[in-house]
Amino acid sequence: MPKIVDHDERRLAIVHATWRLIAAKGFRATTMREIAKESGVANGGLFPYFRNKEELLGATFEHVFEATNERFAAVRADLAGLPALRALMLQIFPIDDERLLEARIVIPFWEYAANEPELLELHERTMQRWRDEITGHLETAKRLGEIRPDVEVDLVTDLFMALLDGVQVVAVVSPHTSSPERLTNMLEGYLALLR
Repeated sequence: MPKIVDHDERRLAIVHATWRLIAAKGFRATTMREIAKESGVANGGLFPYFRNKEELLGATFEHVFEATNERFAAVRADLAGLPALRALMLQIFPIDDERLLEARIVIPFWEYAANEPELLELHERTMQRWRDEITGHLETAKRLGEIRPDVEVDLVTDLFMALLDGVQVVAVVSPHTSSPERLTNMLEGYLALLR
């Protein structure tokens, strides 16, 4: 009797293998053959799930994005306004090994997304979700009187989105200047400017 394969489980195993290899070696140095071996499938076994390495990178990026959102959902509880915004940002900031590995996925994804319309659309769609989330928390903070009434929510949302991109790059390429304490202090400084 043929073995029944759970395709969702197999896709996830391939994504996890890709994540581990990219974190260890970088995206360019990671081959499809290594990904297949690491995920326990035959050399051609990746193609029913992913057409190419770029598509696999997109799925890995999306997995990182959803993992971040799950962490945020777990810590958010009844938070609103600035405490909710702070909690969201800390789930994205590369302040521990897991989040640093995620940043190592995100950075090569940006390079490929710039030239691949499907990946660019995925990036825009996911980042819009975070943009909306940040805007919502800022608007709530304004309504609750946690931030100054003259704060321009759209502008501050742009600044927080840029901060997220920046801290991921700095943590990967300049780890000696991006300790968790330093990154957290940077976030606290941003939030303090709004009060």
